[in-house]
Amino acid sequence: MKTLLIASVALLSTVAQASCKLPKNEKIIIGCSYKCDFFTRSRLKAAGARLGYKVKVVNLSSNKDIKASLDGVDSVLIPGGADIHPKYYLKNVTPELREYTLANLDLVEFTEEGKKRDVYEYTLLKKILSKKNEYSKLPVLGICRGMQMMSVAQGIPLYLDIKTELGIPNRRYKFDRIHITEENSLMQSLYGNKKFSGFQMHHQGIRVDYFEAHKAEYPDVVVSSFSNKNTVAESIEYKGMTALGVQYHPEKSLPKATYPIFKWFLTKACEFKKSSKDTL
Repeated sequence: MKTLLIASVALLSTVAQASCKLPKNEKIIIGCSYKCDFFTRSRLKAAGARLGYKVKVVNLSSNKDIKASLDGVDSVLIPGGADIHPKYYLKNVTPELREYTLANLDLVEFTEEGKKRDVYEYTLLKKILSKKNEYSKLPVLGICRGMQMMSVAQGIPLYLDIKTELGIPNRRYKFDRIHITEENSLMQSLYGNKKFSGFQMHHQGIRVDYFEAHKAEYPDVVVSSFSNKNTVAESIEYKGMTALGVQYHPEKSLPKATYPIFKWFLTKACEFKKSSKDTL
């Protein structure tokens, strides 16, 4: 995997023309809700170098004061990782789904990492995605668990285990073909109408059938791409916000799947940084 990364970083290093420019001494500060791994940091910095940006990645969770953490960053990244405890969305679902979930908690992989991250990331995203505070314009990118937590923060439930509930293998160490289904979406603007492959490492995901049946409850959320014959949601977008969640791992995918996402994320961080200074 690291050999693939080195080759990919080389491809990402070609200098491109950035639509947003910063003074040479300034850095884009990306706040990770949990420690971003080697792949994420490397691919972000490579994409930044291609755009002419210096990038610094910091760990937000090292400071439990969410406001103080957010005040010091230009964007927020929620990385992949542990399963999310269903209690964070069960109060918002139908009694039937609540009963089913509680009877099948053995399908969830509970870990200490998840326990630590759940309350912090849920609170963080409830704050950013509320549209009613000074952080609503802060760019947000959720990857894998990050996309799932962005959904959970809106009350959208998850599949407990894809293999058990959908009858397809869990998506671990696999490359899935992703197709964009939503016209005029952010994903379409990044990738066009082309299908592409994304690296997968998950066994849960947005409960697509439930989301489709209860769309009116989530007016600001759009599921814009899918894989596995429209059974696995691969991206979510938020109307009126600079927020994107992807189920696949762009930091471990091929450059044509990686660069569009990170270019968008870094450019929006640059724009946020400049707009924040303009308001001072």
